[in-house]
Amino acid sequence: MGFAVCVGNASLVSMELRWVRRSKCDDSDAPRSIPIFISTLKKDINLEELRRLYSRCDHSCNRLSKSGSIVEKTVDMKKLCTAISRSDVVVSVFCKPHHALLVEESTSEDDNDDVPVLSSSSLSPSDLGRQNKGEGSLGDMFQDVLPLTPSNGQLVGFGRAYSDYGLTASIHDLMVLPSLQRMGIGKLIVNRITRLLTSRDIYDIAALCFEHERPFFKACGFADDRMGSTTMMFTKELGGLI
Repeated sequence: MGFAVCVGNASLVSMELRWVRRSKCDDSDAPRSIPIFISTLKKDINLEELRRLYSRCDHSCNRLSKSGSIVEKTVDMKKLCTAISRSDVVVSVFCKPHHALLVEESTSEDDNDDVPVLSSSSLSPSDLGRQNKGEGSLGDMFQDVLPLTPSNGQLVGFGRAYSDYGLTASIHDLMVLPSLQRMGIGKLIVNRITRLLTSRDIYDIAALCFEHERPFFKACGFADDRMGSTTMMFTKELGGLI
């Protein structure tokens, strides 16, 4: 893992509707483009939906246990609620549930072992019967007409950041539903976070990432820390502290 640094500035709004597209080299049957709703409001975050996104992205928000050992990738809802409430920046991305379902079905047909399929518990009652592409076309048409909002959308992307409100900030828990990756959603989240922070005159922004994630963050404007700092994790057993 390592830290990276980014700079930038732009004006922002708290909510925005945009379209994202799949790459031209993607030959799956999934929709080529879908609308997404971007929100930076904490009130739009449903903790149960966020917990499911952690699970689908195989992402852990509990890195170490009290003893310093690696913990299982489970989500403590009480701690998650506290973390979200104290985060300085949150960015949530939503899409229409049937769009997420169509993409999941298409990608799972290409590779059932690598892409998790949405559980029925994550769908609204009107979506539960739509397990085949040919079913519910009238209902899908009705869903397409309705405007996309966090209240009727499905959470498919998330990221947050902490800051000291003056000098530094760090990005945490960047996630995008696997079947919707490589559509630019992750980059939209990072750009929104960095723009919000730099609009507050905070330019020392770090991202804790794994080695295989470094190319992604470099594409978002990050680079190796010019001061040569590296990341170290506190792992000493708490019982041994004075």
